[in-house]
Amino acid sequence: MMKKGKTITWLGLATVAVAAVWLGWKWLAGSSDAAVAVPTFAVQRGPLEIDVLQGGEIRALQNLELKSEIEIPTKILSLIPEGYLVTEEDVKNGKVLVELDDTEVRQKIQNHEIEFQTTVSAFIDADQNREIQKSENQSLFRAAKEVGIFALMDFEKYLGREVTSAVLSKAGMPKDVNAFEAHAAVLESQADTPVSPDAGKPKSAEEKAAKKTVAKTSQERIDFSPFLDSKSGSDGEAQQKLRQFEDDLLLRKSELAVAKQKVEASGRLAGKNYISKTQLENDQVTYDKVELSVKTAETQLSLFKAYEFNKQCATLISNYREALNKLQRTIRENRSRMAQVEVRYQTAKRRHEMEVTQREDLDRQLKACVIKATQPGLVAYGDLNASSSYNYSNTIEEGSSVRFRQTILTIPDMSQMGVKVNIHESQVKKVHIGQRALVRVDAEPGKQLEGKVAELAILPDSSSSRYTPNLKVYPATIHIDGFHPWLKPGMNAKVEIIVNQLADVIYVPVQSIEVDGDDHHFCYVSRGGSLERRSIVTGQFNDEFIEVQDGLQPGEDVALTLPKKTDVEESQQPARPAQKTKDGKPKEKNIAAAGA
Repeated sequence: MMKKGKTITWLGLATVAVAAVWLGWKWLAGSSDAAVAVPTFAVQRGPLEIDVLQGGEIRALQNLELKSEIEIPTKILSLIPEGYLVTEEDVKNGKVLVELDDTEVRQKIQNHEIEFQTTVSAFIDADQNREIQKSENQSLFRAAKEVGIFALMDFEKYLGREVTSAVLSKAGMPKDVNAFEAHAAVLESQADTPVSPDAGKPKSAEEKAAKKTVAKTSQERIDFSPFLDSKSGSDGEAQQKLRQFEDDLLLRKSELAVAKQKVEASGRLAGKNYISKTQLENDQVTYDKVELSVKTAETQLSLFKAYEFNKQCATLISNYREALNKLQRTIRENRSRMAQVEVRYQTAKRRHEMEVTQREDLDRQLKACVIKATQPGLVAYGDLNASSSYNYSNTIEEGSSVRFRQTILTIPDMSQMGVKVNIHESQVKKVHIGQRALVRVDAEPGKQLEGKVAELAILPDSSSSRYTPNLKVYPATIHIDGFHPWLKPGMNAKVEIIVNQLADVIYVPVQSIEVDGDDHHFCYVSRGGSLERRSIVTGQFNDEFIEVQDGLQPGEDVALTLPKKTDVEESQQPARPAQKTKDGKPKEKNIAAAGA
């Protein structure tokens, strides 16, 4: 049977009895006063159990804490008696445990209702404005798109489709209606996109092409003369007008040839006096007129080719280029306007969400004014894990005021119980999570419960050293195995943590050991009626016994109490002969004096 701290076994009792008999025998034998005055203990060899003994308090491992969810201090109107046992039937019926004053909460709900309705109205208005702006953006985009298409059609009408396609390809702009539609489709995809920090960075190939197209519209002036001289067979207005000028010039030249022949014929006839001189002059005037009309036709053709054609082409392509730029500006203006209404919408939305959350929170607080049973168990006032001074300063009773998140009631889970203990810093290195523990409750002294160390703090408890700075303790929790209905939170308990099991060692009582300033250990061994101070090497220990690794042998007697230095010196002097009576018998000693 192993020796346990704070446990008196039959071996210990027998040892004490043997020691008493031995002391009596030594007294009868007439030993020295020093040897008789100091009780001794026979060094033992056998198993030794190393443990750490701590006092603690029974607590539930899990507690249901009913706290005040009202954000303002409020008073308790009604309260269930402490110690009431909440049953499953109470939970099913929703039994009221605590009722708090809800007057101020209702007042806050009424005041908030006006602000809430205003926020709802602003949110709806912002949402509708956003939809209206989307519609307006679409209308503006379609109008700008139509302007661009009409400008392209005017250009094609003037130059013809083939020539226009060639000119626009050279200028880097959409060359026909299909290309313009594709370009507009890319821009339209950006019309309602909210503005972001990356909005100016093109993401797709289409966006890059659209941006490149707009950038090319600012190139230098184009020379359109080669397109007029080409024999493409275009049917544009420019070619039609060119043909008109050329036909008119050809006609004038034909008339000039006829007029010239007529003048020449009239000159020959006038030389023979066949016609009058007046007739000759009239024919000469007609020739001059026709010759002037030829020059006019040539000038008109030349001016058309050199100036009017280029001017008209430049005007039409400029209109088309401006239509593309306007389409781009419309997109950006739409995005800007959309960003503004989107910001107003998001602001109104967030404000609305905040008001809705606040309204829900107020409704929750109103419902939280009535606390109902949600779990069966024993009702306790306040926080069971808090200190007694804290619970005293926060008294729970009808009419008292409670603050936000203050624990009003605690319903412990009685199915899982444990012990809260504080391990002194001198013992904390021995204790580890998972070690076996024995629990004895003061309310049931005859029962011993099994458990294990489940929690151990890494840092010491700061509250324990507030008034005693030199005291360093580490909170630990012992989980008790099994379910014990008689266990109640708050009961005092003693915990014996088994830290080691020594199988076969030499041990003596801890009070037999003397420690000097150099951390050397000594004990006093009784030898022939005297006390010998002997240096020893110690090992592990519990509250009663300590392991001796070197310096003692089983069966040797060591002093149970440390004697005075004078006693040790006297015990080492030669023993005086015992006093005898007249008949030669030893003289009896006063037992009381000897014990003193």
